[in-house]
Amino acid sequence: MQLIIFDLEWNIGYQARTFDYHGAEQTLRGEIIQIGAVKVDETGRVQDRFSINLRPRIFRKLQHRIAKVTGLTQRQLDEGVPIREGLGRFVRWCGPDAALAEWGMDDVPVLKQNLYLNGYDESWPGQWYDLQQVFLAQKPRGEGEGMTLESVVTRLGLPMDEPFHDALSDAAYTAAVCRCIDLAAGLAAYPAPEEQLRRAACPEPGEYAGFQLLSPTLSREAWREDPEMQALACPACGGPLVPDVQDLWIKRGNNGYYSLVRCPRHGAWLARFKLARPDGLHWNIARVYEKPTEAQLARWNKEKKLWQNRQKKRAEAAAAADAADAAAAQQGE
Repeated sequence: MQLIIFDLEWNIGYQARTFDYHGAEQTLRGEIIQIGAVKVDETGRVQDRFSINLRPRIFRKLQHRIAKVTGLTQRQLDEGVPIREGLGRFVRWCGPDAALAEWGMDDVPVLKQNLYLNGYDESWPGQWYDLQQVFLAQKPRGEGEGMTLESVVTRLGLPMDEPFHDALSDAAYTAAVCRCIDLAAGLAAYPAPEEQLRRAACPEPGEYAGFQLLSPTLSREAWREDPEMQALACPACGGPLVPDVQDLWIKRGNNGYYSLVRCPRHGAWLARFKLARPDGLHWNIARVYEKPTEAQLARWNKEKKLWQNRQKKRAEAAAAADAADAAAAQQGE
């Protein structure tokens, strides 16, 4: 395995753009305009470098906020290597057995979307790492400490001779941060995607049961629309679970949902779904059950009451609108 630490800069449009991915509509996160990367050994020592500016074909006008952050100009954008050719150079430089690593987890989804849109195999790379999480596992953040690359480089007292938000400079800075930790041990202990989703779905503390990772899907709503996913079974006895309120799922965070369900023999459970889209194309969905605490039951009852009140108001408003339409029609006669 060859470890590649990389960074991307990408352009966005003034209006959102979508594309078709095997029948599913996807929102384009951004079009790559700069790639910077370094090949490193297991200690983070740089062995080779790669840098290229790309000319986009979708978002051709440099967005003013991107220009401000990166320092790039429209002329530089226009003079860049055509994006398809540049992506091909990067893929060949990395090699087929490369594992990619970045600070955070924003660039891999953009890379995979751009690979697909330019005719390359978006399943590459098969392995990637969030080096921010590797760093945090060995050097937990203190109170008030930021986790941007620049703030960590500053906190570690590393030389800052190059500007940030330049792709090659940011990749090199990330490698320098990795030399301050045991990189090999951090990568060896890095959780697999299933374990990452399990940790997100089952935060401590909590009494969980029946964790299940469902097949990746292109639809974000598959967890709600697929009858198999909604066929909830008691993790203790396997019997069917009865919802407290049919089709009421309360949002938890950006990609989490839960509902109260009951087993005649084993009482109440919170059925939870957790969604993640680490590659920017496919949704990974986990389902798990949690024994609710008194505080969680109180929160559920509060949210349920608010939902029922909203439903009642909507019904009253609809009835009033129907009555008004009927009255207007009668007057017209």
